[in-house]
Amino acid sequence: MTSSEGCETKTQLGLVFCQSRGEKHGFLFPYCLLATRILLICLNYHSRANYVKSLSLHGLQKLKLVENLCYLAGIVDASFKLNLGSYKSLRWLSLFCVRVKMWLLEQLPKIPFLESLILKHCSLCERINISGSQLKFSELTNCSNLKEINIDAPNLLSCEYSGKDEPVISFRGISNQLEVNAHIHLNHQDADRLRQFIQNIVPQEVLTSLFVFIIQPYPIIESVDILQGSSSLPSIKHMQLCVVSDRQTCYFPVMNWLLSSCFPETISFSLHYNFNMRAFMVYFYEMLMGSKKGECYYFSRGPECWWHGLKVVKITHLERTYEIVKDLKAMLNTLPLSRNYDEEFITFTLKL
Repeated sequence: MTSSEGCETKTQLGLVFCQSRGEKHGFLFPYCLLATRILLICLNYHSRANYVKSLSLHGLQKLKLVENLCYLAGIVDASFKLNLGSYKSLRWLSLFCVRVKMWLLEQLPKIPFLESLILKHCSLCERINISGSQLKFSELTNCSNLKEINIDAPNLLSCEYSGKDEPVISFRGISNQLEVNAHIHLNHQDADRLRQFIQNIVPQEVLTSLFVFIIQPYPIIESVDILQGSSSLPSIKHMQLCVVSDRQTCYFPVMNWLLSSCFPETISFSLHYNFNMRAFMVYFYEMLMGSKKGECYYFSRGPECWWHGLKVVKITHLERTYEIVKDLKAMLNTLPLSRNYDEEFITFTLKL
């Protein structure tokens, strides 16, 4: 690919490289593209045998007005390195499927106006330090090798984390407006993983919401007794819960495991038809409100659980709040089955 003459000035530029079978590629940026503000680079291929071995972007450093840079490698083995210090105007940086070594972390402080950093499906170092005086949003999704994340960003407002690991996530010099939202999927994991994940966030009070997706609750059932002897519990402001199981024998062990791992001020249950959680919601509600209290002793055969002091003080669906619900099952039966994963939840507000 080469430059063309007589082209108009562009503020948005996208480059897509498709199924290259190991060939070398180069792109020479013409003078007319120097006003580019949004740059998208995408390597699109379907197997490791086809990925680009060498990609040369000549003149890329001349695009000094770029504010939004997005790079999608497609396969994490693809190599990529940029001198980000040349982009003094860069405000949004997104990397997908990139093997990120120390070069990125060392260059972040050289980008004075960076506001948003998104890393998805990237291979990272075990320990990463993210800093930026203007950084307001950061997201790490399904990045591998992570064990420790240190974030020093005094103006950070939102941090999103999603992954299968439980790295220690530490925040320094944080804003009192910072909100941390995390997603964690549990499948054949140790029963203590949820509590450990929450405790690994420092300070814990920044954790605003935690989405818990339990694919198979059976390992939790087998290990639930491990957690009952612990005293101090981490608290979180909000938990969203999705459980793939309609077996009633799972209801108490899952509920006991959740409330023995943390204390959520509010907990939301998905109404999506794939999860079929309405019967579990009713069980959860009736257990906390006392009508099924005797079942706890039947299952646990031990001392009374700490959460027997919890009560559901109100129930919220969409924008409507119910402070007294005599028949939750009847109320749920009036609601249509949802096919939207993001919007349809029933929320319990809990109080000791």
